[in-house]
Amino acid sequence: MAGVKVEITSDVAPKLRGLIDGLEHPAPLFGQINEYLLRSTRARFKTQTSPSGVPWAPLSPAYKKRKRRNSNRILVLNGYLSGTLRGQHDDEGLEFGSDRVYAAIQQLGGTIKRKASKRDVYFKQNRDGSVGNRFVKKSKSNFAQSVNVGSYEIKIPSREFLGTNEKDDKHIIKLAQRFLKNTMQ
Repeated sequence: MAGVKVEITSDVAPKLRGLIDGLEHPAPLFGQINEYLLRSTRARFKTQTSPSGVPWAPLSPAYKKRKRRNSNRILVLNGYLSGTLRGQHDDEGLEFGSDRVYAAIQQLGGTIKRKASKRDVYFKQNRDGSVGNRFVKKSKSNFAQSVNVGSYEIKIPSREFLGTNEKDDKHIIKLAQRFLKNTMQ
């Protein structure tokens, strides 16, 4: 094969250089994708659905009964999980998710195994010396009792909140196409 050097001297050369630079340094594109994923994932917390549109598993009746704040919303107590969605990006790629320890079990589901333990429970003692049968906060208690709690399991159903669907994928491709088009100008 004979070697031939082709030199491009027209206005194509800067466009090709821009395209090559865009491909070598795609961090700005990953930043745009990160912003889109943030909006898309936060919207799922409002619709309470997975990326594929499947509604999240409902709260257990026992938890729903004792949940005082946002009792009708799944994966939302104080808004910490949706508030900690973050992405890290550079020229190598994008990582998107939450730094909350419990995010993985909410996304994937699983079983939490609790070991047997000894705990103090707090009650309010009446003036006549009788003790009520309702637990109270330690600060409102005037009577405490130690109890043994046996081991138990908590089953957490999968409530997928991270990921993309077909609509998201199409939008991400449009972002990439626009990014590459802009690098050639």
